[in-house]
Amino acid sequence: MSAAPSLTINGKQYEVGEVSPTTNLLTFLHENRLVGTHTTCGKGACGVCTVVATLADPDTLEKKTMTINSCLVPVLACVGWELTTIEGLGNKYDGYHVIQERLTEHSGSQCGYCSPGMVMNMYGITHFAVYEGGPYSEYIYTGNIPELSAVRLETDGLVFGANVSITRLMEQLFLAAKSLGGFAYVSHLAETWKHLGNTSLRNLGSWGGNIATKVIHPDFTSDIFVGLVTAGATITTVGPDGSSDTHTLEELMEVDLVGQRRVILQLSLPPLPDNVFVRTIKVRPRTSTALADVSAGFKVRVDAAAAHTVVDSPVIVYNGINPSFIRATAAEAALAGKSLEDEAVVQAALSALATEVVPAIKPGETSPEYRLSLTQTLLYKMVLGVLGDSASSAVVSGADELVRPVSSGQQTFPENPEAWPVGKPVTKLEAPIQCSGEAEYVTKIPAHPGELHGVFVTSTQANARLVSIDTTDALAIPGVMGFVGAEDIRGQNNMLAFAADWTPGSSQPVFASERVEYHGQPIGLLVATTKNAAQAGLAAVKVTYDDIQPPVVTIEEALTKPLPPNPFPPVVIGDVAAGFAASTHIIEGTMQRGGQLHYQLETQVVMFLNFVWKITIVNPTDNGFEVHSSTQWASETQRAIAQVLDVPDNQVHVSVKRLGGGFGGKIDQCNIVSTATALAAQKMRRPVRVQLELSDNMRIVGGRESYLCSYKVGAPQPWGVDVSTPSAVAALPSCYDCPNWELTPQFVVTNTPVTTWCRTPGTVEGICYMENIMDHVAVELGLDPLELRQKNLLPDGGRRRLGKQIIQLRSRMAGCNVKDLPDEVTIPRNLISDMITQLLTSADVEKRKADVEQFNKDNLWKKRGLTVMPMLWPHSVPPVYPFSVMVSVNARDGSVSISHGGAEMGQGLNTKVAQVAAYELGISMDIINFVPNNTHTNPNSSSTSGSLGSDTCSHSVGEACKILRARLDAYKQEAGLLDASWQEVVLSAFNAGVDISQRYVNGNGETQGYGVFGVACSEVELDVLTGQYMILRTDILEDAGRSLSPLVDIGQIEGGFVMGQGLLSLEKIEFDATTGKNLTDSVWTYHTPMALDIPVDIRVTLLQDAPNPVGVQSSKGGDVRASRVPGLLYGDGTEAGRDQCQAGRRHNRMVPDG
Repeated sequence: MSAAPSLTINGKQYEVGEVSPTTNLLTFLHENRLVGTHTTCGKGACGVCTVVATLADPDTLEKKTMTINSCLVPVLACVGWELTTIEGLGNKYDGYHVIQERLTEHSGSQCGYCSPGMVMNMYGITHFAVYEGGPYSEYIYTGNIPELSAVRLETDGLVFGANVSITRLMEQLFLAAKSLGGFAYVSHLAETWKHLGNTSLRNLGSWGGNIATKVIHPDFTSDIFVGLVTAGATITTVGPDGSSDTHTLEELMEVDLVGQRRVILQLSLPPLPDNVFVRTIKVRPRTSTALADVSAGFKVRVDAAAAHTVVDSPVIVYNGINPSFIRATAAEAALAGKSLEDEAVVQAALSALATEVVPAIKPGETSPEYRLSLTQTLLYKMVLGVLGDSASSAVVSGADELVRPVSSGQQTFPENPEAWPVGKPVTKLEAPIQCSGEAEYVTKIPAHPGELHGVFVTSTQANARLVSIDTTDALAIPGVMGFVGAEDIRGQNNMLAFAADWTPGSSQPVFASERVEYHGQPIGLLVATTKNAAQAGLAAVKVTYDDIQPPVVTIEEALTKPLPPNPFPPVVIGDVAAGFAASTHIIEGTMQRGGQLHYQLETQVVMFLNFVWKITIVNPTDNGFEVHSSTQWASETQRAIAQVLDVPDNQVHVSVKRLGGGFGGKIDQCNIVSTATALAAQKMRRPVRVQLELSDNMRIVGGRESYLCSYKVGAPQPWGVDVSTPSAVAALPSCYDCPNWELTPQFVVTNTPVTTWCRTPGTVEGICYMENIMDHVAVELGLDPLELRQKNLLPDGGRRRLGKQIIQLRSRMAGCNVKDLPDEVTIPRNLISDMITQLLTSADVEKRKADVEQFNKDNLWKKRGLTVMPMLWPHSVPPVYPFSVMVSVNARDGSVSISHGGAEMGQGLNTKVAQVAAYELGISMDIINFVPNNTHTNPNSSSTSGSLGSDTCSHSVGEACKILRARLDAYKQEAGLLDASWQEVVLSAFNAGVDISQRYVNGNGETQGYGVFGVACSEVELDVLTGQYMILRTDILEDAGRSLSPLVDIGQIEGGFVMGQGLLSLEKIEFDATTGKNLTDSVWTYHTPMALDIPVDIRVTLLQDAPNPVGVQSSKGGDVRASRVPGLLYGDGTEAGRDQCQAGRRHNRMVPDG
């Protein structure tokens, strides 16, 4: 009898058992309580599911160790493998692995949800074998299907079996290029493939699978396909009868692999003469893990001695144009037999491309015009590459792609040792357990008996009447237990409680009941005993609509419709008409910025249980409901659930330990999931868990709102500005002084998901619009942009308008209404001028500007830009914004437990609170621990948002500790324990009946607002021919007051800057104009910055000697500067890019418009 299939995980053998062929390794790990490996995208792109596998190479039988995506590989494929997960490296009991320690020590963990994946990726890299063998030789291959795994050298070329991984293919190509004649060209193919997916994907993904995908889905932009067509490779396939055929790649595209049941067997790469130039290029929206906008391949045999004449017919390949386009045959003919040194020849080829290339319109992707232009500029790049030094020195650099150096960073901050542990550069408290996978998130809470899984039924129309939802077939599927819809709601069909008060009368339904208002809107929840059953049931639900109307998906469309009532009136300061009349220049323009998704790696997730002080199945009328929710506002989640279920708030008990990222998306929109899950638990009388898949999260939950700003500016001084929303209005005029303003905000309504808070909502737009206006004025008047900024800075003691709407909004969220606010506030000291002076020196700006100018003179097709951008962010604090905290001292050993109403989501809230508590109590941080936020211990706490969480929680805990310390000091004096230790005093006080716990809630006006200042300088290099760019260096100088926790803040500063980079340069949400569907609902279509997109060199400095007299321990805002300001300062990277483009326009274009 054969042994049961098994695999080894962390040195322990596990039998696979009875599993579905589609069960992936990640599911198997979780079922065996190895939950440190997380899940997010399910597409192999985010990396949180990374584990390390050791397995025998199917060709050589040599054991190899590599990283893999556990979400993609079937567990049955892992039989016989040795796997290492994050649990196998280290933990708090046995000690941590050196990689876990390094990531902790260097503040590499923020929310921590992705940290285990990062650790495993680095661990895997340390185990990659480096091939140091001699000449390339034929391998002796073995395995069940040896031909599919073989790599060998034959007389007519290199042969690779179809199951050879992309990683191994690349390794062998690099080796062949060095050691075999005729194969030097293959290194260029492999170099381009470095940008294919990511390392883990390439480790398991085969080239054969990639090509098969291209054949079956011709619109797939396969980088490997382009390279193989360019090289003239051939593919062998085999049919069910054993017959084999050999095809070119173009011939293979005509083969019906599925219908004919043919299998790709192998590929053969031919040797090429040394005078054959081969080049492949991939233009992509970000550096890695992205499909190409356009990829190109060129093979040209030239006679360099004869003016680089093209011998024979060249090969010109493009992918990403349209599903049927492969070869640019007209352009090939235009070059055949011609000299590449003849500009007329090149122009003829470019013109031929303009005729034969017809890009398809691809909604959600780059424009046809851009892709057509890329075919021309990439061909021109190839020509420059062939010509080499024969080309003009000014243009020769256009042949090269941007090559990124190794990343580096510097952090500078004052340590202020006199106040330690406040201000001490400590690592984040949770970092060790985050880096070991031990940190607990809602997703890691074990399943409970009788637990059901919920999946949302969502609308497939964006503007239609909902006629019926037929769940008959779905409910007949085994395991599907029920459906919950609007008709099951006993209370209000409104998931907003206090959150609704930000705009009087607003509401948001849990489920649509009459009309659907956006594609992806929840219309019900299907619950089942397993995820698979729920998904099967979802596919069987039938929804009918009528009165289907075209959706409104853009601001421009919405402006043509009747506008909704606007609760925010125009803001008029000074005399705008008189200012324009006195102006010598009138400058007008518009600026638009789209939305941004929150993209938390821990998606919206809730576990909802019937509650009797134990997690079990009970009657829901006993003691209420226990809720574990990934929420930034536990009290609002409590209220919203109670409102929907029609039960008292005290029957809903919400607990929050930590979040895997928030960014504002879990303030109130988390209650889409919370209220629906609660409703299901109430109806089914069983525990229910709902976790959105990333794509569902992106479709159901709205992100940052888009903006359109139209402005009219009078120069030199009076300004008139017309902007789009009140939150953007609140940020203007940033750090500048202008006596005359008119600002008109306007809301519009679209058929898209409800937009919500997203890291500095409105402020980033207002300040960026301000900076755009400054640059526009500088260009029109021929002024230096920085000089213009400096001349218009707000003076010390200057007045600026108060963002009353923001304060009133936050006050209403806290359950109160604030009136009698002043119109303006005084800025006692504008630090920007001194900060600019400091940055000019520390960033060596003047010398670098001269270097940039010289670089631009020397290079026609590469340009650099450098800019300095300041900002003032008005931190608005409502008078009443409570956070309830409890500080408890344990009598036996004096250890301290703290529970506060804030949400720890990576911003280091707990670390800062611990530093303040340790300082006020006079104890070590080592004896402080945190208890999860819950609505019983910390009732009626406000939202951890708007940069108020760390500030206010630290204040409230500090005040509680002061009271507790005073009480213990009085007892210490009374009892004569002046030389006693903390532990001795605590125990003695307890025995004497002294209360050694303290609750505190901040009262009216205890925390105050202030201005936060920042300056940044960025230098960017642009490839003018492709639009690809690289941020060479960024210097950030931040006004932190006296930072509570410098390492935590700097980590957030860097992350905030990169999020701003994504907003302003990479991330784009697009909706289908007909259906309203989000076209960018995948990791492959929505592009956040990744490791190779961030600045090559990033330097962060916290301003010295700038204590904040009204801040907690003289600090500024906890997560204010850490997560808000840097996102605003990324605008300097955008301005640097604009500077490049202007430099490029100063040169004559060589590429025709077509």
